[in-house]
Amino acid sequence: MPTFGKTGECTAPAVWLIEDYSGKEDEDMSLDRTVYACEQHRETAERLWLRGLSPDTHRARGRLNWCGQFTDYDPRASG
Repeated sequence: MPTFGKTGECTAPAVWLIEDYSGKEDEDMSLDRTVYACEQHRETAERLWLRGLSPDTHRARGRLNWCGQFTDYDPRASG
């Protein structure tokens, strides 16, 4: 079951969606976490809010999300 949360203090609307994958490119990749970031916190999200795995960054689309909102899909994740 996914878990949802917020990291960081920023309350700006998110313009980036950063996906965090585990595994290697020559194996099956697994989506572990997604996090939304504003323009100012994109690099922070890629470096600190993910777990140092393989980030894939896209422009956020659809419903409005806020900087720092995340979803964990990895059941081993904790905070």
